[in-house]
Amino acid sequence: MGILLALALIPGAIAFSLIAGVSPTIGLMSTGIIMVVMSIVGNRSLMISAPSSGVSLVVAPLVADNGLVALIMATFIMGLIQIIFGIFRMNQLIHLVPQGVVIGFMNALGILLLTSQIKYMIPTTITTYGIVVISFLIIWLFPKVTNRIPSPLVAIIVMTTVTWLFQLNSKLVADFTAIHFNITPLTAYDDIANGHLWFIASVYGLAMAIVATIQNALTSKVLDNMTNVDSDVSRESIGQGTANIIISFLGGYGGSALIGQSQFNITMGGTSRVSTLTTGGFLLLSIYLFGGLLMKIPMAVLATVLVTIAFSTFDRNTMGFIKKSPLSNGCIVILTMCIMLLTNNLAIGVILVTLCYYLIRYMIKKERT
Repeated sequence: MGILLALALIPGAIAFSLIAGVSPTIGLMSTGIIMVVMSIVGNRSLMISAPSSGVSLVVAPLVADNGLVALIMATFIMGLIQIIFGIFRMNQLIHLVPQGVVIGFMNALGILLLTSQIKYMIPTTITTYGIVVISFLIIWLFPKVTNRIPSPLVAIIVMTTVTWLFQLNSKLVADFTAIHFNITPLTAYDDIANGHLWFIASVYGLAMAIVATIQNALTSKVLDNMTNVDSDVSRESIGQGTANIIISFLGGYGGSALIGQSQFNITMGGTSRVSTLTTGGFLLLSIYLFGGLLMKIPMAVLATVLVTIAFSTFDRNTMGFIKKSPLSNGCIVILTMCIMLLTNNLAIGVILVTLCYYLIRYMIKKERT
């Protein structure tokens, strides 16, 4: 079970790391180490934590402007903030975030994830268009045969094999980066004493922690409903913060809970921490075992996998929520999405709209009294 889950996590680990602007090696290593640590210190034993789409989108500008060292610093700060959130039970504040803001967050996340992959899906070669179409067909149709094997994994295996056998003209992971094991400890950097860089990293670290907290809360809610067991979100935050601090010292970047993968872990029969521990160990081993094979994956296939994830990210309750109170609810959702898309920052949208929401409520209440 753990090995199957690890194989299902590999496509996302590679794709999310490319979104963040780092080597897939870092994404795979970060996922593996976080899974190993969380299998020991995490509260929710079957929850899957790894570098996610939300965290990757947040850190992309940081990496582009300041490089890997700033990302590692931000991951360290993120871990500290998550531990503080957990100790003081500040995670409970997530319940104060209006539902419309959460819906806007999920929809904006889906749009940002979708648009980040268009450049890999709309090239000039007919071959790549064919790979995209066939990949989508496999992803959508294979679940009708069986749900025991993730359809995105099947699409990657099939299309990578076809591309290699027929020497198709399509961009591969190898055309963008290499996959090989390499640990770059935080203490190795000369910029460790750079106060300005620490300030920038702190701002992004806070944003990463906020996004992770929202994704953790949403995932915990889904898993609680599936297992009829309540999660201790504060303890989970402390465990995840500990994992992120450890990964920062090893040159990786922070993660949060993954809803789809966590659901898959449960539906496939995961029952204990052994499955998550095995998953983490196999992912670390895969860097050695499959590094050469992973570089042969066509980027177009990874893009279709992420587009599928993007569509599943959109909140299906959007229209139902807006219909309950078309003007106010619609404004909250749209405003949240607009701020996130314009600033390319998920955390800013959550904070600003939530503050505006309660400020307006306070003003209305004061006016009535």
